[in-house]
Amino acid sequence: NVPVYEAVIPSTEKVIKYRPFLVKEEKLLLTAQESGEEAVLPAVKQIIKNCVQGEIDVDNMPIFDIEYVFLRLRAKSVGEEITLGLKPWGCPQNDGELCKFTTEVAINLEEIKCVKDKTHTSKIMLNNKIGIMMKYPDISHLKIEGSENEMGFEVIKKCINMIFTEEETHERDSFTDKELDEFIDSLNTKQMEQIKNFFDTMPVLKHTVKYTCKTCDEEKETTIQGLQSFFG
Repeated sequence: NVPVYEAVIPSTEKVIKYRPFLVKEEKLLLTAQESGEEAVLPAVKQIIKNCVQGEIDVDNMPIFDIEYVFLRLRAKSVGEEITLGLKPWGCPQNDGELCKFTTEVAINLEEIKCVKDKTHTSKIMLNNKIGIMMKYPDISHLKIEGSENEMGFEVIKKCINMIFTEEETHERDSFTDKELDEFIDSLNTKQMEQIKNFFDTMPVLKHTVKYTCKTCDEEKETTIQGLQSFFG
């Protein structure tokens, strides 16, 4: 008999049902953590597939959805509270550098939210006649290789879901990679800033922690962001 819980997926607000980890999921996660950071998210994806009831397209889920659902799973499986060792910046007893010692802080996983920017939108009007619809990065985007600039442009290309005008709508599958490259190359600086703003304001898993530093006894505030940060 395994209990069943509910969670709301941030991007769609769809309610899903899930069960806690079993031993096989614990083994999968431990093996991934031992293998390094790159192995963690694929393991998380498989665990979600195992534990969520009904059909769920994890391969195309936004990364922040995957992170959020996994933390709900972990909270019900391992325990709602985790302990993180934090090092604040600018310790006055260490010449403004990082504190020499960590401060252990208890965090309730149930309090961690997927924060949404009210100004965020997936629809971007490049001018009065042409616009694009964006989709969120999924797990496949983590496999993109190259320089920082090359990876950035590749992610943009993969996240353009539609190009539309007043008369026509072009889905992603209706044009080639070369045509999309040419389209991106034709954008001006202001238009690229609009696309960048889509990524800068999209939902993100983060939590602000207030605590007293054990090195200098000062009150500190740290924002923890991204799934890997919550692995204590």
